Amino acid sequence: MIVLVYGDDAFRVAMRTRDLIEKFALKFDPARMNIDTFVCVKKNDSVLPRITDAVMASPFLTTKRMVCAEGMFSTITTKPDAEPWIAMLGRVPESTILVVSDSAPQEKVEKTEVWKRVSGMPDVHIYPFPLLSGAALHTWVIDRAKVHGAIMVPAAASALVSRAGNDSWRLETDIAKLAAYAGGAPVSEAMIDAVVSREYREDIFAFMDAMSADRAPFALQRLHQERMGGADEFALFGMLVRQIRLLVQVRALCDERGNVGKQDVADALGLHPFVAQKVLSEARRRSLTCMREWHSLAADLDGAMKRGLAASVAVDRLVAAMLSVENA
Repeated sequence: MIVLVYGDDAFRVAMRTRDLIEKFALKFDPARMNIDTFVCVKKNDSVLPRITDAVMASPFLTTKRMVCAEGMFSTITTKPDAEPWIAMLGRVPESTILVVSDSAPQEKVEKTEVWKRVSGMPDVHIYPFPLLSGAALHTWVIDRAKVHGAIMVPAAASALVSRAGNDSWRLETDIAKLAAYAGGAPVSEAMIDAVVSREYREDIFAFMDAMSADRAPFALQRLHQERMGGADEFALFGMLVRQIRLLVQVRALCDERGNVGKQDVADALGLHPFVAQKVLSEARRRSLTCMREWHSLAADLDGAMKRGLAASVAVDRLVAAMLSVENA
């Protein structure tokens, strides 16, 4: 079985992938000895042989294995590069469930040679997750509020979307904050005004500008100042995740188009030119490999917070990874 999970709504892609893993573990492998995860970061790396070995391996003390491959569609874009991957995908045994996930736009994924060839194979299940808008986005916000034990009426959902935008990573963070703040009462527009900051706080730029290895002391000082000022840890985590997502998208855009300016970034991602310039400058200093590693860590930490990890610990771990000299 092959499961394709993709779309530029990275949060829903990550949640669907995590749900598949959790359901597999519950049904087949509580000890998680038959679950392997790989991240594809460049077309000529050594990940294909390792994925192939994992896919073809026999299950250990159970009847099924699960292999998760992230970023395949974004990485394997040309027909010659796609052929060995397609050959591997065509040989997935019945004992293996292969989950291919990618937080790339649906239109882009469905133009790739891998998707065109694999989507028509037998026993392939397809789950696209484009960015939500309109009524679908409002319904999703209300449903996520229920997950967090909060009551969100349509008017409040509309107010939240108007203030925070349609970034589901950020909305998830804001919904969690509102649920804690409301304490069981219905979420009101007044609560949203009190708790949710507007679409991107300019004062976070000083912190994000310092998130490079040679400015680590200043970055930690800014983080301390944010906390002393009463910043919510979930909000800090959400802003870091949003920054990582923007960096990955901008770096991928640079690698794809070559010479990219701030207006290209602003137009492609719907950012203010000032924000676009900041993100572009940072993306050019980083490798796509390390940024994908940050994204994977953020997803793991998000899951850990849902299981009880303190948000402050998650922030510290993500900041430590982003400040690591090895990731510079």
